[in-house]
Amino acid sequence: MAGYRTIKVQLRNTEASVYTSPKVARALEDILEDATLWDGIKIGQIMEAVYLQGAKDGARRAFDETDRSLADVKKRVPHKKPGRPKGRK
Repeated sequence: MAGYRTIKVQLRNTEASVYTSPKVARALEDILEDATLWDGIKIGQIMEAVYLQGAKDGARRAFDETDRSLADVKKRVPHKKPGRPKGRK
């Protein structure tokens, strides 16, 4: 059982792919296999909440990094018109 594995977990409206070590994959399979209907629903709701929050955090991190990179590029690249800016009337 060497190497990481992908386990598909059916959530309410989507399917999440869990890419994990064999040890964690086996534990997840055991939990999902032995769960009653009530437990399965609760586990699914928790996993969906974690999955959605992870997607939001990942998107926020990507946009933050993009904003930082853009600010760095604006400092390095001269992008304004040359000369002194005209005064406002």
